[in-house]
Amino acid sequence: MDDFTILLLGGVLLIVAGYNTMPPAKKKNVDIGGLSSFMRRHLVIMGALWILFTVVLELTDQTDTLAVIYVIYLLPYVVWMLVRAQRYDHN
Repeated sequence: MDDFTILLLGGVLLIVAGYNTMPPAKKKNVDIGGLSSFMRRHLVIMGALWILFTVVLELTDQTDTLAVIYVIYLLPYVVWMLVRAQRYDHN
């Protein structure tokens, strides 16, 4: 496997690790299908925004602001995703 796959697998294992350690009674109350759909959808949106920001800033010669924009949009988006993902845990 290449490094990207190992990192991707490591991230997925980290996300699922909390679910895997839950007692069976609590696992029944977690909507895994909804959560995985939510995560997939928003990770694709984050990637698309990342590409869009990079292309637009490269075309307008503003690459020095790229890191600032990533921090401004990425951190709140990830926090929002974590808060919003709690709705799939019905415990």
